[in-house]
Amino acid sequence: MTAIAPEPTGNNDLRAQPVTGAAPSTPVVTPPLSPATPAATATPRAPGSRLGPGEDFPDDLTGLVMADLQVLHSRIARQLDHDHLTDPAGPHPCTMDRQQDLLAELDTRDTA
Repeated sequence: MTAIAPEPTGNNDLRAQPVTGAAPSTPVVTPPLSPATPAATATPRAPGSRLGPGEDFPDDLTGLVMADLQVLHSRIARQLDHDHLTDPAGPHPCTMDRQQDLLAELDTRDTA
């Protein structure tokens, strides 16, 4: 029978030993859109669940169908919640104005 000699350093922790072997693989880089594939034909990004003050908002809410109006209201409400939780100064005045416009339009439709 053959006896196994103990390691001279006594250090069995592999985390402390340098890594040897093959070099790590190079990272995968996604190539940019080629000129043959213009950005206009790329899949558009879905809108987020919030509507920030810098994002587009319709000038005339009366032309929207009820479902679109409700989606806008939901996105503005989520933006207000986000602003209340993250900004000590509170919501942006533009977001507050948009909420008032949406509430006025929803109230008008409810009474009609």
